[in-house]
Amino acid sequence: MKKVVDERLKLQLIKNFKIAFLVENAVIVLMLIYQSFKNMDKAISPSNPLWVAFIIGTMTLSLLAVNVTASIEDKPKRSYLKLISYFVLIFIIGSLFFMVAMPKHILLALLCGTVIAVIVSGLLIYENLYRYRDN
Repeated sequence: MKKVVDERLKLQLIKNFKIAFLVENAVIVLMLIYQSFKNMDKAISPSNPLWVAFIIGTMTLSLLAVNVTASIEDKPKRSYLKLISYFVLIFIIGSLFFMVAMPKHILLALLCGTVIAVIVSGLLIYENLYRYRDN
């Protein structure tokens, strides 16, 4: 096979990948909705491969999109104090959400809030690397 060198064909190939990803995720979401009508606990659980595939796909897409969108925005870099305050805020909101969802498991709720705060803060720090100007 020859290597594609035409820019129009490269853009069309990228569009095709986007469309395929959207169709794949739409099918996964429809299957999850169908499963949730049958049994909600089984549909949204770590043992369901559809749920895991959906989460991995969306997390990969968001992680890969960070370096493109952050470079385009040309916003000032966030200070470390602001990043730490975002971490604390996300930790509090995430922990409260899980405390409401699982009132008997407070330590697990705090752990889940910490995991979410670490992931989101990691994305913010990664995005901060691609910003151009300092405050």
